[in-house]
Amino acid sequence: MPTLTLSLPVARTLVQRLATDDTFRQLFATDTAAAILLAGHVPSNPADLQQFVQDCCKNICLAEKDVIAQAEDQIIAMLTSGTGYSVPMLEDGYGSPRTLR
Repeated sequence: MPTLTLSLPVARTLVQRLATDDTFRQLFATDTAAAILLAGHVPSNPADLQQFVQDCCKNICLAEKDVIAQAEDQIIAMLTSGTGYSVPMLEDGYGSPRTLR
């Protein structure tokens, strides 16, 4: 599964805009790759960014702006450590259901 790690300035810009800017929030929900690029991310391989978005950013439902603002530090920490978009693959199209223990 592809991963994405953002630099601190890009993560900060992304989170701040998601917490304040309705137009940016709409862009993030409809064209996540464009929003990430607009926040300042420069992918080493654009195809990897597209693959990441395709695999990990389906059906985005953003938290309210105030919730994002309150969790800004935690979200930035996740985005800059490479775990912000680590999505568990449970039953969504990966064969038989998995049993969690």
